[in-house]
Amino acid sequence: MCPFSFVGKLLAVACVGLASIAATTGASAESPPPVDVVVRERPPPRRVVVIDWNPLTVFIAKVSVDVVIAPVDHHALVLVPFYASTTTASLATTDAAGNMIQLPQQTFSGFGGEIGYRYYSALGGPRGFFAGPSLLFGAMTAKAANGVDTLFQSYGLAADVGYEALVADRIALALGGGVQYQLTSKSIPDQRLPASLYANSRVAPRVLLALGVAF
Repeated sequence: MCPFSFVGKLLAVACVGLASIAATTGASAESPPPVDVVVRERPPPRRVVVIDWNPLTVFIAKVSVDVVIAPVDHHALVLVPFYASTTTASLATTDAAGNMIQLPQQTFSGFGGEIGYRYYSALGGPRGFFAGPSLLFGAMTAKAANGVDTLFQSYGLAADVGYEALVADRIALALGGGVQYQLTSKSIPDQRLPASLYANSRVAPRVLLALGVAF
């Protein structure tokens, strides 16, 4: 055999081996997949219960506390117990037949509450924009100047929209408004504000400005 032919075969085998090694090395040296460098926002701490107070209710002779319970994201139950008491001045008005009548001084007082639902736009409890309906109920007493008591009940529906923020995840601030309709079980002569909110069947606006604490 010609030595040059033998050397050529050796060189060919060596070239094939080197090419195979190079291909294997290149495959094993492929760059790793890119690292995910997206900074993901941490969810806010969950707050399940908010207890707040609406200072504007003092202008309508009412004391109430709002309890907002949000066991899951976006959905909340709202409980609002209240006590109301207001005294009217003697008032000249007309009855249904157009006759002039003099309404004596009266005191309207009693307990009631609301139970409602709110949908919140944000996560972690009562946060963000909200909207929802409520059921209203009350047990009231009208006390006339002569001491005669008239017991009656009130029922109604309401709808509210607004925004609630948890400052430092603990301090609750809410602002909103809505409308309500109330129906009373007994016909009471039309009263002036704020007594008409409890004594008469009527449509009335609602204003929410609440301050409280979240747990």
